[in-house]
Amino acid sequence: MMAGSGISTAISDFAPPGAESGVGLALQDDGGQYLFFIAGTRHHCRPGELFYAGIGGHLEPGEDWMACAQREALEEVGTGVEIISAPTTWHVPQDRAVGEVAVIDRPRPLALYEMVHPDGTPRAGELYRIVVFMARLRDVVRNLQRDEVIGVIALTPEQVIRGPERKPTLAELTAQGARIVAGGETVDRQVRLYPLGTAVALAHVLRHIEAQGGAQLGGGRDERHYG
Repeated sequence: MMAGSGISTAISDFAPPGAESGVGLALQDDGGQYLFFIAGTRHHCRPGELFYAGIGGHLEPGEDWMACAQREALEEVGTGVEIISAPTTWHVPQDRAVGEVAVIDRPRPLALYEMVHPDGTPRAGELYRIVVFMARLRDVVRNLQRDEVIGVIALTPEQVIRGPERKPTLAELTAQGARIVAGGETVDRQVRLYPLGTAVALAHVLRHIEAQGGAQLGGGRDERHYG
């Protein structure tokens, strides 16, 4: 995939059949904060640490991107989502050198992210292609499966951007404007949080937009009628 080449591409070029791929959601609430799940007990994390990541997951055989997004949202936070077509699509390769790409698919994804599975996980070092869509929840978060999602946190755009650089405690984040939206009752306020997957991709996209002097994300002309 050639960022900035001026050649239009399709999501299927980025994530061809047979490749490990999935959907991630850049979920925003009405106040402009971004919503992420906090890892439940089944996820591998170091003692005293938990990761946060975008709602989403692997594309199943025969499933399209929109069906995957809705299924994962229902499974993880108990409600469907409204997918918003992004004004621009950004390619975030393994080296994190963000570049704009022209994508023919609608709704237009926000990012195409090449994630490498981290050390200590079953597929460490392997590539996982995440298609990131802008979205909003259709209803309140409910019915969390605590082994998968122990809570949902809302972070400010600045906290999202700084996420890959540090591991703040939950107490520090909430003191600086973050909110626990659902669950989280059993999470130690001194646990350190770090981003994974979609949360990392979004951090690099927002940082890139900020460096270019751009405004915060907004939907494209064809927003609101997906999902």
